[in-house]
Amino acid sequence: MERKNEIRCGHCNKLLGKGVALDLAIKCPRCGTINHLRNTNPNPEPHDGQKEKACRHCE
Repeated sequence: MERKNEIRCGHCNKLLGKGVALDLAIKCPRCGTINHLRNTNPNPEPHDGQKEKACRHCE
């Protein structure tokens, strides 16, 4: 079962949502702080799903 990440306000710690955010700006309804979230661990595979080819010097 996949566990959802809690997204909390950095100022008052109010739960703002659960899930995964790639790039999100959300205003906390409690304290009014604008929270910016970005994915800091991008998927290592390219967008086309192809793995990168090895360097010709490393083969």
